[in-house]
Amino acid sequence: MKRIGKIIGIIFIILIVMGLVFFCIDYTRVQKGEKPIFCIANPSGTYRDGGTVEYFGLGYKVINFHQLSGYDEIKIGTWFMQYEDFAEEYENYANNLEAVMRAVIVRVDRGLMVMGIEENHTGLYSVGYENAENLEFKPEQEILIYFDGMIMESYPAQISHVNRIEIVKEKSDVAIPDKEWKFCYNSRDKVSVVISELTNTGITLEITDNNEKPYSYSNEYILYQKVKNEDYTGIGYEIGESTGNTTSGYTRNG
Repeated sequence: MKRIGKIIGIIFIILIVMGLVFFCIDYTRVQKGEKPIFCIANPSGTYRDGGTVEYFGLGYKVINFHQLSGYDEIKIGTWFMQYEDFAEEYENYANNLEAVMRAVIVRVDRGLMVMGIEENHTGLYSVGYENAENLEFKPEQEILIYFDGMIMESYPAQISHVNRIEIVKEKSDVAIPDKEWKFCYNSRDKVSVVISELTNTGITLEITDNNEKPYSYSNEYILYQKVKNEDYTGIGYEIGESTGNTTSGYTRNG
């Protein structure tokens, strides 16, 4: 029994030493804003706040905050450390904002394409927002965008530093014009136009549209017929003469 107790004691001491070593290494990484390497992620998954992840180490815990508000910090502590322990800190961060824009979501991708609906913010905006496609955003939702006030002038304009986005209506009362829908969903590259038949009297086209929303495609095709130009005065040729090796003496009628 003494031998077994001694072995257990040695194992316990080894675990304590390993825990201290692992903690020191991960603590140093956390202070640099880096993820821990001697931890495993919480098997229950990430928080639905934008992507916050909990990690468990040997006697310690790491919380890597990645919230919709833009709060992006890494905290390390004991297993008793909780997400809510930092509520005041991340709420203060979310409230420390410089600009707010009301907009309607037009398209959800890795970021958002939105239409500003305020007098000082109109038109389309590309909003950089990580994991937007995995969150609860949908087209036609009315939202408030809290950001640092910086807008890159381009088309569409670009908003990069977003603190948080708040959904205020599941379906906005403001309708999205066709122009904005087409810009976000349509591409000429997804339209295939093939001439399937061409005769002296007509043309038959096969048009395939692979856009998510129908693309308004139009083009002008003109069939020309050569007729003799009675007024042709080319040097070296008589009026109305057909030379056989030039088309200058002909006009094209559509």
